[in-house]
Amino acid sequence: MQTLDELTPVRGSRDRPSFFRRRLHCLARHWDILAVLLLVLASFPVEWLFRRMLVPSDAEINLIDDSWLLDTSFKASRGLWFGRDVAFTYGPLFQWLSSAPARARGFSMGAIYASGATLPLWLSFLLGYLSLQLLIPEQPPWKRLLLLLLLAVFWATHWEGRVTFAVFLFALSLRAWYSVQEHKLSPLLMGCASALLCIGAALYSADTCAYALAGLLLSLCGVALEGPRKPGVMASYVWALLSFGLSCFLLAIIVNALMTRVFDFSFWRNALAILTSYRWIEPSTMSREGKIHLVAAVAVGLIVFLIRGFTARNRNHAIAGRLGFLLSAFLFACVTMQSGLVRSDWIHILLAAYAMVFFTGVVLFSFASRIATILALLFAVSSSLLFGEPSYLLSRIRRNYSQLRAPLIECPAGFPQFDRVCYPEAFTKILQTTGSYLQERAGPRDFIVIFPYQNIFGVAARRNVAGGVLQSYLVSGDPLSEVDLAGLERASPSAGLYLPDGDQSLAIDGVPNFTRTPKVWFWTFRHFRREDELVPGIFGLQRDNSRAARITMQLRPLHVSATRFPVPTRSTTIDLGDPGWPTGGADFFCLRVTVRYSLWWKLRKPARLSLEIERADSSRDLKPFVVPPNVSSEVWFYPWDDADLAQYFDSDVRHWHIGLRPAITRLRLLVQPLDWVSVQPDGIEVESADAVRLSMNTGE
Repeated sequence: MQTLDELTPVRGSRDRPSFFRRRLHCLARHWDILAVLLLVLASFPVEWLFRRMLVPSDAEINLIDDSWLLDTSFKASRGLWFGRDVAFTYGPLFQWLSSAPARARGFSMGAIYASGATLPLWLSFLLGYLSLQLLIPEQPPWKRLLLLLLLAVFWATHWEGRVTFAVFLFALSLRAWYSVQEHKLSPLLMGCASALLCIGAALYSADTCAYALAGLLLSLCGVALEGPRKPGVMASYVWALLSFGLSCFLLAIIVNALMTRVFDFSFWRNALAILTSYRWIEPSTMSREGKIHLVAAVAVGLIVFLIRGFTARNRNHAIAGRLGFLLSAFLFACVTMQSGLVRSDWIHILLAAYAMVFFTGVVLFSFASRIATILALLFAVSSSLLFGEPSYLLSRIRRNYSQLRAPLIECPAGFPQFDRVCYPEAFTKILQTTGSYLQERAGPRDFIVIFPYQNIFGVAARRNVAGGVLQSYLVSGDPLSEVDLAGLERASPSAGLYLPDGDQSLAIDGVPNFTRTPKVWFWTFRHFRREDELVPGIFGLQRDNSRAARITMQLRPLHVSATRFPVPTRSTTIDLGDPGWPTGGADFFCLRVTVRYSLWWKLRKPARLSLEIERADSSRDLKPFVVPPNVSSEVWFYPWDDADLAQYFDSDVRHWHIGLRPAITRLRLLVQPLDWVSVQPDGIEVESADAVRLSMNTGE
């Protein structure tokens, strides 16, 4: 008599070959996942393997980028999160990813430098792989593997992954709309899932969410234009959009409840303010090389897309050959170039072109014929070798190789160790001096203030930097200024640092830090007094609430008529004449203006604006400034050397006015194009101009 154990394997023995055959077939179709594993292995920070290993720093310290990168992880380690406690370009999801490794292994500045980019970079590798699986699933795995490696090594110049995330969401939306069109996916499910992904994109960064929404709508337009016109398809699209909108609202409510309160939409308002202000807060000049790079990317992409469109045969078989993809992907890639058109330094230009390069590669590797495949392969590899840029991955590989070949256990001469980092000796002394000062005057859980943006000193001292916005260059304009001031009031910092414009504090894009964030400067001025100059260009601040009640501000209108001046050419000088500067002198100059632009500025960027100041001794200064287009704005200027602003924090009013201050005899507004993308203003409305003098009652 057979036992149960003898009877049951009979059926299993029949199924086992088919089971293993299916697994082997699946592995043969998706072995390109090895590309992700190779990229992860190549970018693995070797500092994780050896706790004694130190991290080398650059000879030149970038106080702007290093400050936000370090403070992102430090704030997370203190339970301060983007969107809830402080506003920033990125969201809490990005903050968690970039800070998790450093927090897990024990917080240090060296740990952040070594691992802050790791998880966002790995996420970008995975999303790139999934995007290729969605767009060219019918192609052999070696094509996807090679394309992902080329993109990661030669074209992914940045590690934070915002555009990669957006490209993935576009690819997913495109496939979902095709499935809705073919009645393979419920419109309600599609709308709810898309809403969940868009909210996730918003938690990563504001512009990723904006790109995700653009991708959702553009992919719908492409699929709808392609057809076919099946019964009920348009109704399915409408239901999907309605469910998307309702789901977004409900998910936003959930995010509100997790962050603050159910109907507190401050996270969304602040993200929108940062997103919409970016175009006028940080415009920069595009170089000739940057222009060539962007134009070439568009031209090559257009040619490749047209060739694919005319040669496609079986459009229902290959996604990359269908009209819906070709139209929507090209337009989506153009939309993602907006960041490079505005912030036009080389890094942002390369980042802006990534989506176009990605989709061009997808189209090239979607050809099925052998000849077309060989030609596409040669073009992709040669273009990457000739025109690609060294990516973050390559720099990570070189650093890993250097660390493995000669582990950095002791810092080299001239680079003392500070918090697991080998900084230049001069900068290490600055960190030690400022850190000691802040630690003596503020407790471990207290907040400090730093003006304008060097949060790296707070991280070095292990003190929380106060403010509702992480970096001061985002604080331009009333909405974000109020958010930053509210954060300062809540934190009530007890000490701080002031860095006047000079060697230690550069003016971003030439705009003086006082002119960019006057409200924050005046708040700091009213609540803090200056102590010693800790190192050249860095002053210690101590809380003094009595100053706010003792300081007075006197305004005297100047002889500048309220007039609307036309701007007839792209380069225009507007003469405001002799302002009638007060005989007794003044400290500041406040100009209220409205710069009128056409709607084109929303697709391009504003012009460069400057105030030329001419004095009685024939000296001149040029003060660049930024204002929101078509909004009445107050612009504050310190019409002397901005480095002298540190004297206003002195307790002795007599020290506020240093040296001779010749009267201002003429004012001119200069309008100049930043580059070919800049929009010429229609006109400038000068509403008022005032000289401002500060004084303080000594109480004696």
